[in-house]
Amino acid sequence: MNESRSDRLILNIADTPAWCVCYPQAICVAIDTGLIISDIDWLQRVCLWFAAVRACINDCLILEANRLMLIRRHNDPQPTIQWEAALNQQLAVCDWLARHGAAEMNTNPAEGWR
Repeated sequence: MNESRSDRLILNIADTPAWCVCYPQAICVAIDTGLIISDIDWLQRVCLWFAAVRACINDCLILEANRLMLIRRHNDPQPTIQWEAALNQQLAVCDWLARHGAAEMNTNPAEGWR
């Protein structure tokens, strides 16, 4: 953990900026995708896709300072090995969003995001 800001714990997960918020029934982890959004149409399509995929029921996307963050609700508690697998899967989705988003918007992920 790097620091605490209000209700958020500021994190660095695999050299990627992130934060989490703890609730009684779950922990929400937000990971920076590295994308700076310049195409709102692309963002709308991705949000609709997330809403349509049942496996993404615990996922959402938010913009913070025009940077796209993937938030995932994780059930609490989980054994360490399940936590690691869940965070690796979330990082993989962030990587996918960064690659496909950059290609769609004809931009590159923000410098230094990984």
